[in-house]
Amino acid sequence: MGKTIFHNAQVVTMDDNKKSAEAILVEEGRIVKVGSDEEILALKDGDTEVRDLGGKTLMPGFIDPHSHLTAVAYNLLMVNANPSPTGNCDTKEALLAEFKKGFEEGDFSNGEWLMGAGYDPSVFPDGKHITRLDLDSISTEIPISCTHASGHCCVLNTKALQALGYWGEYEVPEGGTVECFPNGEPNGLITENAYLHPSVQAKMKIPAFEKVLGALGQACSLYSSFGITSCQDGRVTKNEYQLLKAAGQAGSINIDVYGLVAPQAADELLVKGQKAGPYENHVRMGAYKVFLDGSPQAKTAWLSKPYHVAPEGKDADYRGFPIFKDEDVVAMAKTCLLNKWQLNVHCNGDAACEQLIRCYTQAIEETGVHEDLRPVMVHAQTVREDQLDRMKEIGMIATFFLDHVYYWGDWHYESVLGPERAERISPLRSAINRGMNFTMHQDSPVVNPNALFAVHNAVNRITKNGRLLGADQRLTVEEALRGVTINGAYQIFEEDQKGSITEGKLADLVILGSNPLTTPSDKIKDIEVLETIKEGRTIYTA
Repeated sequence: MGKTIFHNAQVVTMDDNKKSAEAILVEEGRIVKVGSDEEILALKDGDTEVRDLGGKTLMPGFIDPHSHLTAVAYNLLMVNANPSPTGNCDTKEALLAEFKKGFEEGDFSNGEWLMGAGYDPSVFPDGKHITRLDLDSISTEIPISCTHASGHCCVLNTKALQALGYWGEYEVPEGGTVECFPNGEPNGLITENAYLHPSVQAKMKIPAFEKVLGALGQACSLYSSFGITSCQDGRVTKNEYQLLKAAGQAGSINIDVYGLVAPQAADELLVKGQKAGPYENHVRMGAYKVFLDGSPQAKTAWLSKPYHVAPEGKDADYRGFPIFKDEDVVAMAKTCLLNKWQLNVHCNGDAACEQLIRCYTQAIEETGVHEDLRPVMVHAQTVREDQLDRMKEIGMIATFFLDHVYYWGDWHYESVLGPERAERISPLRSAINRGMNFTMHQDSPVVNPNALFAVHNAVNRITKNGRLLGADQRLTVEEALRGVTINGAYQIFEEDQKGSITEGKLADLVILGSNPLTTPSDKIKDIEVLETIKEGRTIYTA
């Protein structure tokens, strides 16, 4: 790999020491020099490729601080149950039509299930979940599953319920529910550990290894099309690790993947006494991941006060539910502290946020470990002001899911949280006012890994129906860009290598059609990603 000069560009460096430039020199996959056109072009020699960007914007490649790469690959092989704009399942009838098409076109002779993902009943006219009887209308002979957009609950047909043992007399893993009709029979909806527990997942016949391996390359292409050069896989078990390892060896992974390891695989995949393992073929196991609650849009997040409108069949004081007891959370936190592992914890409801802060603080006190391990609260949808204060004290980072404002903000306002709490979802301004590090993510496959859309939503906070939600929590464009660049690098201990256009760092770059800093704020979502460059090599062009 030789030398390349990028010049005649609007270079947004995200480096506080040199915020803008006109040109850069890249050599052997690293940024060698940043400066004016005159300075950089003077360094040209016979081996240098010179690229005139024609005034386009050059930025550091975007860093996804939380998503699920292998789940994105799996979803590419499933029925697209998403509502518009990424699917057409805006009604129950449209959803069932997609499943019928998948059933008619599929081959289930090897025992594979018919699976769909992205289902969101909040967009349905009646806002109600489908049931097993709806899926039974597709087939009663093969198992069928339809996963909610949040990934935290699933609707099954009768055959699938029976395959998982949820029929007749059955036990439900702690931290999960099997919802029932008034007659006591399962209605098809299973939530949290009733769906996500490893013993349950093992019974579901997923697409074959070879199919998913091929889809991983497509998933990486999807990420790079949005300017992402580093992403996460947010729940790695031994199966996901084998997929990532094989895809990396095959050259199918062309962006860096930071793996968050499920508790049952931590001893095998994480290195004791080491914050994160090295990259091998762009794959690195980096942290320990656990879920403490569910999803606000599915009304399984654990809140300190009741939901604005309780789900059907629940009492008016329903607040969601925890997945683990305090002693379990303390034990996991101590394991991470003693092994020098970063802990990433899914917390949507403020009661779950409270449990994490309380238990991690207790674990610090009991172990005496005060090392900078940068624990991460993932989602932090309803984290409170007093909780942010205590997070700062223990060095805890929040990574926020800003697209909730657009996709589910109206649902939160009208049904999930009510007006007062909905105004404060993803309180980024509150975090910045405290001088806290923060990042922004999409939790793909929940929504596409579109980093610029997260920036757009942080700056505008406008819902799908046009409601301004939390005006006092809006960010400037520069602040929001930090959440998907330099702050993202800090979150994964790679701020010395990534996140800004700085001499000596990796040449992970994105070329944009216009400059986010000068684009009208309501048009940021429309900025085109023209090219994505990983370590000096182009991996995507529009």
